[in-house]
Amino acid sequence: MPETATGDGVGKRLSGLDGVRAIAVLMVLLGHAAGLPQFPVVIRNLLVLDIARFGVAIFFVLSGFLITTLLIDERSRRGRVSLRDFYLRRTIRIFPAAYLYIACAVVVASIGWATLKPGDVLHALTYTMDYHHDRGWTLGHLWSLAVEEQFYLLWPLLFLWSGKRAAVVVGVIIALAPLVRVVAWMGWPQARIGIDEEFQYVADSLATGCLAALLVHRFGKERLADAIPAAAYPLAALVAVMAASFSEWPSFYLPVGATLVNIAIAVCLLGVVFRVNPGIDRVLNSQVAVFIGTISYSLYLWQQIFLGRNVPLAREMLPLAIVLPFLAASASYFAVERPLIRLRERFRH
Repeated sequence: MPETATGDGVGKRLSGLDGVRAIAVLMVLLGHAAGLPQFPVVIRNLLVLDIARFGVAIFFVLSGFLITTLLIDERSRRGRVSLRDFYLRRTIRIFPAAYLYIACAVVVASIGWATLKPGDVLHALTYTMDYHHDRGWTLGHLWSLAVEEQFYLLWPLLFLWSGKRAAVVVGVIIALAPLVRVVAWMGWPQARIGIDEEFQYVADSLATGCLAALLVHRFGKERLADAIPAAAYPLAALVAVMAASFSEWPSFYLPVGATLVNIAIAVCLLGVVFRVNPGIDRVLNSQVAVFIGTISYSLYLWQQIFLGRNVPLAREMLPLAIVLPFLAASASYFAVERPLIRLRERFRH
């Protein structure tokens, strides 16, 4: 979903983050596959949380971290941030692959192999799917892309406006988000359907990633790494899983659980960036993990059309339904995403 951020210089990848992408998108695939009849019951019973939503939460925190890192990097190199170039890079990165998938979904629906509800295509094209709740499966997952696009639109403006107070601004967002969720849940019952999707209710996931990037910039990797005890990273992973497993308990999750999940994911993400565990670092930087992370955006797009509960292929040939998204994502990456990388880099320099 999000693009690779640069490190100390343009073009340097932050170690391990492709592997984090791979884990997140594989969680989405596993979560969707677990809802199918042929999925092994033993494994399904071991899933104590909505693992697909958990994968999306990882993507959100990662997006906030990467985009903020890119903005800080550009400001450090050029003394300013070009909003024009930023929005052009985002457009080139996100729109072509997404619109290709939407077009294919329309074709597939026209021959009766998928179902689209009124408004699905319009909200998908305009990146407002997070506010369109009566939707079909085939384009339904684009709600998360809508959240990210709205973040890409607003955060650079807020980043430039807030200047050195950016960390304070995102801290306020993180602090107020639980209150917004609780007030909406209690005061407007009709808002409950979008409480875990609409931008204003999940923006703190992205803001938590932004705060992590700002702290790395403020204190430096070495100093911040020394300040976090080694035991904090496995503890954070445990807290993230435990808190996410209570997502069906609004009285806990809305005011406390969601924030714990976001912060715990951010701590784990910093552990990856700081390379605190050589074994995990090798796994996340393995060729398989890097490849899956590289195609994760297209893989996230295309898995949906193959893993729907009403898709005959998914019901009857589940292994094939899991393999085909990788083939479609690889084709999308090499035919659409990769050729546009050079064009996007023109607007980075």
